[in-house]
Amino acid sequence: MPSQTFFNLPKPKREALIKVAIDEFSTLDYNSASISRIVRETGIAKGSFYQYFQDKKDLYLYLLKLISEAKLALLQQTSAPKAKMDFYEYLSWLFDISIYFDKTHPVLSRLAYRAFYGNSSFQDLEIDEIKQASSKFIHQITLEGINSGDINPKIDPDLAVFVVDTLINAFNSYIPRKVGTSTDTLAEKGSSSFNTESAKDTFDELIQILKFGLLGQQSDR
Repeated sequence: MPSQTFFNLPKPKREALIKVAIDEFSTLDYNSASISRIVRETGIAKGSFYQYFQDKKDLYLYLLKLISEAKLALLQQTSAPKAKMDFYEYLSWLFDISIYFDKTHPVLSRLAYRAFYGNSSFQDLEIDEIKQASSKFIHQITLEGINSGDINPKIDPDLAVFVVDTLINAFNSYIPRKVGTSTDTLAEKGSSSFNTESAKDTFDELIQILKFGLLGQQSDR
């Protein structure tokens, strides 16, 4: 994460550095992105950069943190379509928010797609840490679904969390093939490379499977 020296910079200078870095990492994969280009574009000395960040990886992970914070801010600022949503409606709404984020923050979104679908020497470990944060959120809302009666309380809570978390995370790998694109294309172009309405329909079908099971019948609570 950035040093205090970075945060002591005037706000316009901090924002300029971050903007150039986001443009660099959203346009190129991690291994091709260049600190030399970033400092040249921002007009800072390369030595100064290493007073702000330890290395390229440190900067990159900070950008991913900013994306997570931007998504959370959007979620908090967006009014839900209904005053009260059940567990399944809430999952569907979260997907809508994700697509809306892609449309309203295209550069950040493209960087995020590169992080999850692109190649880097450290991707598995670091991206797994981000996925773990997502899993904690899924764990929380799943338990809330059990407490509200939206999920059969007879189901073991750990198993319910496992099923929801596994399906949601696996969806990220499944959807490129379903909508006729590839992970390489997703890394290159982000959500502009596929039909988001088709992806939404597929996600809603997944929600129906979660709610009613593969037989398509609602079980007794």
